[in-house]
Amino acid sequence: MLVPNKITNDNSRGEKLVFNHFKNDINAKDFIILHSLFVSKHLTRISGELDFLVLAPGLGIFALEVKHGKVSRNAGTWKFENRHGKITTSTIGPFRQVNDTMHSLRNYLKELAKDVPRLKERIGDFLFGCGVMFTSLNEFNDYGPEAETWQIFTRTGFRAPSSHFIHALSKGFHKKVERKSWYDPTMSRPSKKDCELIYKLLRGDFSYDYSNINSILDEEKVINHFTEEQFSILSILEFNNRCLIQGGAGTGKTLMATEIFMRNHKDGKKVGFFCYNKNLGNKLYKDITSTLDITQSKSEIGSFHGYMMSICKMTPPSIDVSQFFEVDLPFQCLIELEEVDENDKFDLIIIDESQDLMSELYVEVFDAMIKGGISNGNWVMFGDFCNQLIYRSNPAEIIDQVASKSAFTKIPPLKVNCRNTKNIVLFNHNSTGCELQISPEGMMTGERVEHFFPRKNKVEEKVDEIISSLISKGIPLYKITVLSKKRIDNSQVLVSDKALKWKEQGLLHTTVHSYKGLENSFIVLAEFDELDTDYSTSLLYIGISRARLKLYVVFDKDVEESYNKLLDKRFKEMMS
Repeated sequence: MLVPNKITNDNSRGEKLVFNHFKNDINAKDFIILHSLFVSKHLTRISGELDFLVLAPGLGIFALEVKHGKVSRNAGTWKFENRHGKITTSTIGPFRQVNDTMHSLRNYLKELAKDVPRLKERIGDFLFGCGVMFTSLNEFNDYGPEAETWQIFTRTGFRAPSSHFIHALSKGFHKKVERKSWYDPTMSRPSKKDCELIYKLLRGDFSYDYSNINSILDEEKVINHFTEEQFSILSILEFNNRCLIQGGAGTGKTLMATEIFMRNHKDGKKVGFFCYNKNLGNKLYKDITSTLDITQSKSEIGSFHGYMMSICKMTPPSIDVSQFFEVDLPFQCLIELEEVDENDKFDLIIIDESQDLMSELYVEVFDAMIKGGISNGNWVMFGDFCNQLIYRSNPAEIIDQVASKSAFTKIPPLKVNCRNTKNIVLFNHNSTGCELQISPEGMMTGERVEHFFPRKNKVEEKVDEIISSLISKGIPLYKITVLSKKRIDNSQVLVSDKALKWKEQGLLHTTVHSYKGLENSFIVLAEFDELDTDYSTSLLYIGISRARLKLYVVFDKDVEESYNKLLDKRFKEMMS
């Protein structure tokens, strides 16, 4: 029995092959096979996902990880390349990944079984095992100490019924643990009734999670990938030492910047990877250092202001903050950098959100940081100079200054949106007048954007209602972000007792400004008091483009007329 009994187009080609392999094996008819099973109680990570969980009467319980595409391992680092050519690397291999998730599931089942007398005493005795299915490789020999040969399924395995692999896993794991003190050759084999009870324990969460949590995970797999456009640009960068790359929100600028950092770091270069937004800088550092050790390389990742304050040993004053960041800090930084030997400077600097960092003094700091300076050094700048200008009025003037000092390659603007669903892309175009971006092949249409215009004193109530509705559908709070145009200390949303509790449990409530460069599955955009200025349009564009899967817009009634005029203006512009 396969649950669910169909597989979606969002699943990988390898998962589809395995699904059909199980489905067509009459010898697997007694197995209960769950696919895309979300595990929220993870030992080593916040959550995990099993590609397949096989409950096999008389054999055991087996977690399966599916890898389709090119796979290699070098010096402990795994590299995976999918059919689109996207390459991902990880120090955590598929064997460790599925093993950790399997143990997390085992512990979770122990908790669930406390109220089931038949399973309560036996669940700890059942044999749990795991395997990895390399569905596009004819052979895989370099598994090292991470796995046994019988844990590995390759393409040649499709010649035999799927149950053969499960029997091989059972035989191998029973043999491996037979000398363990807890092992009992009879008690370790779950009966058909045991498997049905385990399925019932998981079924409520599973069917509930699959329609919400797992669908989110599946959809995000589709969204979070490089497009062919981006890969071609990464190739261009290999032959150009200085590049400016422009593109709207969601076109993958930060993903590309991260990939460039990873490649150059692995080549032994000292790389500075900086952005404007502090929260984005923290996320970049956390994401990269979770897979790479940069402590010995002297590379730097984070906000540019944070980097300057660290080398100057300065902190912002309580007053006149603008003077500090615009003048005092960069000026002091230039003084400190005069003492830095040329060989100790960065081999490469990568600037994300460069439209927010284009001032004359900042460019001078860039010049002082790089070996060879702006003119002859290696640098890549990413920015959106059309839609996200909330800190600089005319950075194009500074780009001209850079051009007067250095020859660089100006890449044609990115136009493929690999973050937002088609409905969100279209909504942003209609609402803000931004250029209509292209959605990559396979991008889902997504749910329609919902917008509400309650009375000002009812905005808070409407936001709470939306969050409650998402929670009731099983959406975890960490997948939801509420964005406000107002400063948080002046915000009038999420101030109720239940809302404060949600925030304690993981719901993020922040300003549009501080969330620039970041994203989440569900975005609630609120507290815009006007939509008539270019500044508000830029903030609206930023807020809308943060949503990967679903967007809610909650503006008070006083803004509805301005919003309708905005839409009418966009419509006339499109028709002219």
